[in-house]
Amino acid sequence: MSRHRSIGLICLVLCFLFAAALLGDEVAPVPPVVASFDSGTRVVREVSEALTGTGRSILECYPWGSRTFLSFVSLFPSKTRISLIEWGMRQSVGRPPEEAARLQVSELPRWCVRQYPADDRQYDAIVIGSPSGAVAHLAALLGAPFLTTLFGLTFRHPTIDAEDHHAYIESARSVVGSILAVNPTDGFELIAHYDPMHDRSLVEVIDFIRVKFTEMPSPYAEYILRHLAPGGRLIVIDCAYTWPQVQWTNRAFLQIGGLGDMSPETYAERWPLGQTPISRRESEWGCPDQFAASVVQFAAAHEIDMLRIDFDHPWELSLVAYDAYLACKSVRDRLLLIDSFNHINPRTNLVVGIPSLWLPFNTIDGMPLVNTALQDREFDRILFAPLPSFADSPDTASIAPWVDRLSLLGMTELLGVRPRLYPADPLAPFRFFDQMAELRNDLRLDASLHLDIDALIQVIEKRNAH
Repeated sequence: MSRHRSIGLICLVLCFLFAAALLGDEVAPVPPVVASFDSGTRVVREVSEALTGTGRSILECYPWGSRTFLSFVSLFPSKTRISLIEWGMRQSVGRPPEEAARLQVSELPRWCVRQYPADDRQYDAIVIGSPSGAVAHLAALLGAPFLTTLFGLTFRHPTIDAEDHHAYIESARSVVGSILAVNPTDGFELIAHYDPMHDRSLVEVIDFIRVKFTEMPSPYAEYILRHLAPGGRLIVIDCAYTWPQVQWTNRAFLQIGGLGDMSPETYAERWPLGQTPISRRESEWGCPDQFAASVVQFAAAHEIDMLRIDFDHPWELSLVAYDAYLACKSVRDRLLLIDSFNHINPRTNLVVGIPSLWLPFNTIDGMPLVNTALQDREFDRILFAPLPSFADSPDTASIAPWVDRLSLLGMTELLGVRPRLYPADPLAPFRFFDQMAELRNDLRLDASLHLDIDALIQVIEKRNAH
């Protein structure tokens, strides 16, 4: 049998295996149109796992049986791996666009509150606002549910060239129009997010639409009134990070590009729109200022004590979360876990006492941030979990410089990824999940880390003083 026929046969078998996997139950408990890998969804699910001790972490993004398919994919060269992954995405990611006309936005916050125990337990704190890995770590340390202001939705479109922003915009406009038509009430906005650098494989096959609430939804208000303990704090996470957006309607916007080492101007030059954008709270990380204001008004109306955490860049909250870990009793401050984007698992950090320093992405701009944060520090062991993005964008940071730099601070180990496969490492999420479980088995503390609100306030005041 010729080499080309052998490869073709193997690919056919792989396709069969993956198709069979897709017929299995999807275990991620999210509405079908919601992206289980998006930051808002993952933060809610990770906090839920930390509070309940149950969950599959990042593997909730994958259908049962995916590991078998992806194990075979790992055997191929990088271009073939990416091609097979893109084929799998076309079969499994996103929903038919006609489902946009049936989406009830009001169901999204109901899903969020259902992720936490349905009994009458009350919490000393509830966190609400901008999602991020740092928020997940903070909420988990506080033992507090997190209520997100945004949800990422995915709808399939015919395969397009990732460079063809006009085709993407045409498809996304149609989906956005369908959602708005069946959800005429105010209280939310839609942002079509097109990032052909960091999400290159995704934009070829799906429209990525974010629902961002501009008013606190009633399910959140009901949940807070029922589950916030008397004298408890409502903690508002207000990230003011901005990015240029083009306005389509009074409730619909388009964003091209996103956080990383590439400027908005770079995106605008390569994918021009012919329309002047306006600076607004960024699609993924920014909290709508109207939403934060509505939470403040709600707290005042119900005489609820509130702690507001305001910052301009997601990284700033990561530093707060790291300091919060260090303020905990029994913390293993000679150990460090650097996690990134949705490769997080705060449940493990709490159980084993290892602080997290979270990176929004492992792009080039992250290294100087980490250098500054960790200067003059030494560690016995550093665990580094970079994100396998499958998009070798110009600002993707290679593994070797990271390992070389971190190794100067302490013995450094990679979690999840294999350097020779990075950034297109299909099995990285599965290895990450396994290694988190191993850490919990090997390094479990007698009592998990916990931080009370007064200690968090001290952490914030100390950082602000600097």
